[in-house]
This record gives sequence, structure tokens and C-alpha cells, in this order.
Amino acid sequence: MVKISSSCCNYENRDQHSPSYDLTFAFIGNPSVGKSVFFSRLTGVGVEVSNYPGTTVSLKTGNVKVKDRTIEVVDLPGIYSLGVTNEDEKVTKRYLIENAPDVIINVLDASRLERNLYLTLRLLELDIPMVIALNQVDLAAELGIIIDTDKLSELLGLPVVPTVATWGVGLDEVVLVALGEVGKVQKHHRIRYSQWIRQALSSLDYTFPDTSQSVKTAALLNDAEFVELCCMPPEAHAILSTARRLRQNIEIDHGISVPDTVARDLYGEAGFIVESVVSNFEPKKRFRDRIDRILTSPNFGILVLISALLITFLLVFRIGGFLETWIVNDLFEPYIIQPMETMTLGMPPVLRNLILYSLRGVEAGFAIAIPYIAVFYAILSIFEDSGYLTRAAFLLDNLTHKLGLHGRAVIPLVLGFGCNVPAIMAVHALGTRREKRIASLLISLVPCSARTVIILGLVGTFVGFWPAVSIYVFEIVIIAAMGWILGRTLPGQRSGFIMEMTPLRKPELKSTLRKTWMKSREFLFIAFPLLLAGSAALGIADALGLLSIFQDFVEPVSVGLLGLPAFAATALVFGILRKEMALQILAVLAGTANFAAVMTPLQMYQFAVITTIYVPCVATIAVLKHELGTKDTGMIVIFTVVLALVAGVLIRAFGPLFL
Repeated sequence: MVKISSSCCNYENRDQHSPSYDLTFAFIGNPSVGKSVFFSRLTGVGVEVSNYPGTTVSLKTGNVKVKDRTIEVVDLPGIYSLGVTNEDEKVTKRYLIENAPDVIINVLDASRLERNLYLTLRLLELDIPMVIALNQVDLAAELGIIIDTDKLSELLGLPVVPTVATWGVGLDEVVLVALGEVGKVQKHHRIRYSQWIRQALSSLDYTFPDTSQSVKTAALLNDAEFVELCCMPPEAHAILSTARRLRQNIEIDHGISVPDTVARDLYGEAGFIVESVVSNFEPKKRFRDRIDRILTSPNFGILVLISALLITFLLVFRIGGFLETWIVNDLFEPYIIQPMETMTLGMPPVLRNLILYSLRGVEAGFAIAIPYIAVFYAILSIFEDSGYLTRAAFLLDNLTHKLGLHGRAVIPLVLGFGCNVPAIMAVHALGTRREKRIASLLISLVPCSARTVIILGLVGTFVGFWPAVSIYVFEIVIIAAMGWILGRTLPGQRSGFIMEMTPLRKPELKSTLRKTWMKSREFLFIAFPLLLAGSAALGIADALGLLSIFQDFVEPVSVGLLGLPAFAATALVFGILRKEMALQILAVLAGTANFAAVMTPLQMYQFAVITTIYVPCVATIAVLKHELGTKDTGMIVIFTVVLALVAGVLIRAFGPLFL
């Protein structure tokens, strides 16, 4: 018998919430159960989005006042288990252990109860007070599913509140019930594992009597992170070593996998509960069921998906382009930029450039955030709320797996043609860091609308339509090749295709607008300040003559290696601020917008290809840093620059054969 100190996940002794709040409630559930809708309705717009320390996983936090008590509400990532499969699961597990919320609000989808209960049963072992929000009971009824909530509450030993989050039904009651559970020791359901698992746990009970059930189960599942977060190093090592011996004995003596057996037991337990509380009846045949069969069919479904993606791209491009033109040409330029240029004429160059370039950064931020990000996220929210997003991922999963990605990566990749910034922000939906790294690199290579301006405005206008089209084909070939290579060489965990096929339903306007704002504000508060700082730094560098020094420094490469005019190098630097600015600055430096007078068709084609490949704009770099960290962002920047130079050299060598 080993005496374990109270450090092993003793929640009562932890600082459970911020001094700014009286209590902390954590929302947990599977993806697509309505958890975020519940959270946003409860907290309104006063939401903060921040990365969990040491990770790229975002947590949303808000607050609500109930009975003169200020409650911090945390929306944890959608997960299926407390395992070690992906970063979202690890962050949720770490949060629950390190922060120990006062109450867990476990949101379940009533139409997918058995699948959802798997996570619930794991959460019960944490012995943190919990309330079940049984969501989408209206949808379950439409599908012929009636759940006895009183019986479910009795079996789980927890309060169960039926809710319809999209309409706000039951939300207040959930919070009030959760408030009543604070500090209670709940006599909740205990999982009855298989014989060999029970014997191993009993052995751990005898050896470590003061250790919680959750720690012993995690040790038996070889979840070292869980145990090490709960216990001090000597204690964690002792528990893990003992559990390892027990696990090996079970697997050798009885030929069974402990993790598989535990998973089977949990699903068996969930199935028993569902059989006890669910009544089924034959639902009416619905038109949406016929639509669903079309959307998921291998043939018609692909046609619908292609049409949906084209419409998404067209709407983002057209509406975004219209709003960008209005913001830039009708608002910023005549009323802010031009008057400020006149007002700063007598100022020192450094100060003048600092002001003007900062304003250009503000202009670029609003021209990206409002037109493209908001429009895309509105469409994405409609796809999510309607249930179509999961069907798109299902249809293209085989294709994206060849690129080392999950089917959910389809939407971010397509979005990249409108704007790389929201596309990279959308990689949150991917399961593992490996997939996020692959998707982010591929998105960085996707020719966004700003790059399209260069392709069409330079090559399309002065070289020809088909040469312009060939640049898109060239980019797609590069993206496919890089995805194929990275999918086979990049280390890291691959995720299987586990995604709930959520039922089709009509999106709610208020929910769509709320989601659009919550996602768009992430750019405004994270990428926008970095964009502003980058613009100011570029302006100071220009005023101090550093850009001219740079132009002279890179002349052997830009002129000698690539064969471009000397002024093209400076234009490429300005393209880091905003890609279309590379074309604008090129015209300024060339002294004419008739590029055919100063550049050959080969040089124009070469300039456009290099611009579409190298370093994304400052806003994209800022979002990359936020999502992946400084190291990965630096590697992507360096890679794209090298790739652009190689492409430029190849075009100079072989381009004369075609142009």
C-alpha cells in the first residue's frame, strides 16, 4: 500500500476561479451539439477569445450575473473523449484538472444520445459537480425519439434539463440548476467495467487507496499526461509503473487490449442507459430526408458540393470585392489617406511615413476583415447550423486524406481563394496539430483575391487570358504536390474520420449573425494590431532608406538571377503589406501603369507567379503566428520565399518556349 498525498487531483484545495468571478462553469460536449449556441446566447457579445497557455487552441470565456453572483462561463473545445488523440482533448483535460471549474455543464445532443454519453461517463469519474443540458430535444422528437429525462437523471445521478439552444429554451433553467449543484458531492453513476479491468482497478485501489478513480483509470489507459497533471512526479511515476505492469499482464494473459476493452465497456454502459430511457416511434417521412440522401450521395452530392463551394467563393469574392472597393476608394482614400498626405507634407519623413503607413495598415485591416472575413463567416455559419458542413467533409474525406488532411479541411482551403486570413483561422476545426500545419501551409499557397488582382491586372491584361489561367493551374499543381509530400513525410498524429452527421435544419438568423461576429472579432483583436505594427515598421524602414538598401542588396538576385527590373524587388517587399500593393507600387516605381512599356511578357508573368507564391501578407503572417506559433510561421515564410525564387528561375529558363 502506497500513501498518496492530497496533491493527486484534490479539487477542493485548488484555486478554482479567477478573483474577478464568484464561480466558474465549463461547457463541455461533442462537436455540433449546440454548445457554442448555448454559450453565445448566455453570454451575449461580451466574450473573450484567448489561447490556452502553451497551445494554439482557443477558449471562449464570458460572464453572466445570476442571483447577485458573477459567473465565469468557459466554452471548451468540442471533443469526443478525454483521451490523447488531438490537441482539443488535451486542452480540455488540462483545463478541467488545473482549473477545476465549480460545475461542468455537459451539453448532449438528444438525437445522438448514445454517442454523446461516452464522454459523459468519462467526465463522471472526475467527481466535479455536473449538470446535463439535454439539447435538441425538438429535433429528437422529429426523428421519433422521446427521452425520459427523469429516468436519465436517476440513472446518471445528475440533474438533467431538456433544452433547445437555438430558441433559448431551458437555458436559464440549466444555469439555475448548476448554481444549486455548486459544492455538492453528487452520488452519480459509477461505470461497471469488465472483469479484468475491475480486478486491475481493485489492485490499484489497494496499492493507492487515496488516489481518485479518474487517475487510476487514466493510468491503466496509459494516459501519462493525465496522471502527471494530477499527481506529483514521485506519485505519478509509482502509479504509472504499477498500472503498466497490470496492463501488460492483462494483455498477455487474456489477449485483450485494455483501451479497447474500456471503450467497449463505456459504449456498452451508454447503450444500456439509452435502452432504459429512450422510446422510439415511426416519424413522418420528411422532405429533408430526401434532400439529405441527395447531399450525401457519391454522384449528386459531389455536384452539389462543387456548386456550393463555387457559390461560396463567388459570394466572398463579389461581395467582399464590392465592399473593399467601397471602403478603400470611397471612404479611406478620399476622406482619410489623401487629406492626411496633404497635412503631413511638412513633417519629418520618418514621422510622416509612420502616420501614413499606419493608416494604410488600418485601411488594409478594414478592407480585409469587413469584406472578406465577415462575409465568409456568415456563409460558414449557415453551413454549420444547417448541417451541410459535415456532409461536405464526409464526401471529400478520401480526397483530402491523400493530402494528409481530414475532410473538414475542404472549407478552409476553398476559403483561401477569397482571403487567406479567415481560411487559416478556420483550421481550428482540424483535429491534430499536424493537420493544422499542413492545411496552413497549403492555404498560404492558395491565390487569394488580392493575388488575383495581380494575376488579372498584370498577366490577364498585358500578356493574355490563358497565361493568367495557367498561373492558377500551376498553383493548384504546387498545392496538390506539397500536400501529397507533407501527408507522407510530416511527423505527427493522424486523425481518423470521426464526425457526427448532424441532421439538416433551418439556420437561425440571430445565431448566424452572432457566430459571424464572434469569429470576425478574433481577427480584429488578434491580427489587426500586428498588421498595424507591421505597416508602421515598413513605413519607418522606407523613410530611413532601408528599402533602397534592400533593393541594392537583392539586385544580384532580382536582376541577375531572376532577370526582373531593379525596381521590382521593392514592389515585392510592399506586397508583404498587401499583395495588391505590389502591383500599385510597381506602377509607381515604373512611372507608368502601362507595364508593357517597361516589362516584357515573360517578366510580367514571372513577377505575378513569384508574388502569388512568396510570403503571404502581414495579416496572414499574424494569423499564422497566432495559430501555429513563431517557429512554424517562420518556416512557412522561408519555404514560400525559396519556392517563389525557384519558380522564378525556372520560368526565366523555360518561359521563352511558351511566351
